[in-house]
Amino acid sequence: MAIRKFGTVVAMLACAAPAFAEAAPKEKEVWITIGADALEPARASFQQKGLTLPAPALEKGGVAMLRVRESQLETLAAAMHDKLNRCAGFIAHDTEAQALAAVEGSTAPQPLAALVAYNINNGPSVNAMLSGVQELNIRNTINSLSTNWTTRRYNVQSGADAATWLKSQWTTIAGSRTDVSVAFFAHTWLQQSVIATITGTTHPNEVVVIGGHLDSINQSGSTAAAPGADDDASGVASLTEAFRVAIANGYKPARTVKFMAYAGEEVGLYGSNAIATSFKNAGTNVVGVLQLDMTNYKGSSYDFGMVQDNTNATLNSFTTSLISTYQPGLTWTNITCGYGCSDHASWNSAGFPATMPFEATMTTDNPQIHTAGDTLTYLGGTAANSVKFSKLAVSFMGELAKGATTGNTPPPVDSGGGGNVNTATYDATLKAPRCTAAGAGCDSGTLLNGRGGLGPEVNKPNTINASCTDGASGTYHSDESNDRLSVATADGTNLAAGKQVTVTATVWAYAAASDTLDLYYAANASSPSWVLIGSYKPSGSGARTITANYTLPAGTNQAIRANFRYQGTAGTCTTGSYDDRDDLIFTVQ
Repeated sequence: MAIRKFGTVVAMLACAAPAFAEAAPKEKEVWITIGADALEPARASFQQKGLTLPAPALEKGGVAMLRVRESQLETLAAAMHDKLNRCAGFIAHDTEAQALAAVEGSTAPQPLAALVAYNINNGPSVNAMLSGVQELNIRNTINSLSTNWTTRRYNVQSGADAATWLKSQWTTIAGSRTDVSVAFFAHTWLQQSVIATITGTTHPNEVVVIGGHLDSINQSGSTAAAPGADDDASGVASLTEAFRVAIANGYKPARTVKFMAYAGEEVGLYGSNAIATSFKNAGTNVVGVLQLDMTNYKGSSYDFGMVQDNTNATLNSFTTSLISTYQPGLTWTNITCGYGCSDHASWNSAGFPATMPFEATMTTDNPQIHTAGDTLTYLGGTAANSVKFSKLAVSFMGELAKGATTGNTPPPVDSGGGGNVNTATYDATLKAPRCTAAGAGCDSGTLLNGRGGLGPEVNKPNTINASCTDGASGTYHSDESNDRLSVATADGTNLAAGKQVTVTATVWAYAAASDTLDLYYAANASSPSWVLIGSYKPSGSGARTITANYTLPAGTNQAIRANFRYQGTAGTCTTGSYDDRDDLIFTVQ
């Protein structure tokens, strides 16, 4: 309403003014979607600056949509950072229809990607690329992006120049490969997004995306220095190194891989939202998105913070399995970062599966981001922490896009219609998580997280027929608990008798010396006779992933059990007050 009144006043003044006078051009307005929890903090921040945040036009499922002046986007981004530790914390849209679709998509997401097998079976090629990852290359890219331009803001020439430089770097990496291309994704603002594409050999219409944002911002003002070494030169440098080692090793993916450096993330995920929306409109089958936003500051005792909100649970599980498989000994913990906190939210909103490993927790992140102090010097002059993110990007690429490096044999690729890892739901009859559909695996998702009354575990105790109760001593994520359990075939085909399978158990360990995980399987979940797979020690305290292999017996309705105990001896249902037992039921062909 205020804008319309202002327009009327301008029109009246124009009539009274000399003929040569012209009304000032009306400022562009954009629609945004934002987490409803952020409305009041943002409104308070606006009021402190003498501004008014408009009321939402719609609020649904924890997401609100409203219209603001484009010049207010940076004010809003600063509010999200100051009040909620988010960047950007909202998604900007050019039209009301796009904003409305984002609200509806957030409340009832409809994945566009065909179900694929998120399995790990490409070790020779992945390891060949991992051995080539170099800290110096990552460091040099961070240094170039953070020192050659005062800022990489999305709407200034230096931001555009940084994109041009990166496109040139990627073009040099691509070399003479005819299956590789590097191009701008055009936007209406100065800075363009940059996309490098390696076309898939056998499944080119299935797309794997690895991205990070190119722009930087200083929250104190548009003219202030914004080197953005960590946020997010580090993410762009990490994925650049993954691209480089792929080309250097002659990697030819089965699925198409796209490396993306997004423009305009800091002011509402502008670039990634434009790209994700265009892919959605074109019906592009994006089977997985990895977001790298800040990788070079280790703010937590954990190596990775796995964002759980606005991401895909199955893809998150796949990503943590990659960490356990290819970087054993590194740790991760689950975090949340709020609506629109980075570019993964654009893909999730468009209906595509996305995952985001972060360098810290949201309360221990780099205190220098969005300031002139976000420099490589502050990061210790090294890119050592980014190396593990580059390696994660390499394993994500190699295991999701499949294909092979020079001299290696590509593994089989499953694309929909079977071979997918299913997420379990609670079976009220058997009283445990169960996957009823056939697939390459079964994942408990979040159903087991915690122990008894400690933590968020639902439907406790999650053992068949409630046959084992959980120990009640201790506190959540300080003492022992099973948090997740999955089983999957090694070759990505459906679970079947005689198949070799891998059990992956995510536990929270109190201490490596005192904790033990006993894993069992049963051929008949309705009347289980448990067979010991083995007993395993966690590698340390905190979140740990333990894997084991066995061969599936005959039987259509099978189960596995994780018995995590403090001291004591092996058993299917130990009675220690810190012990946790959980089952997972699944269909076998």
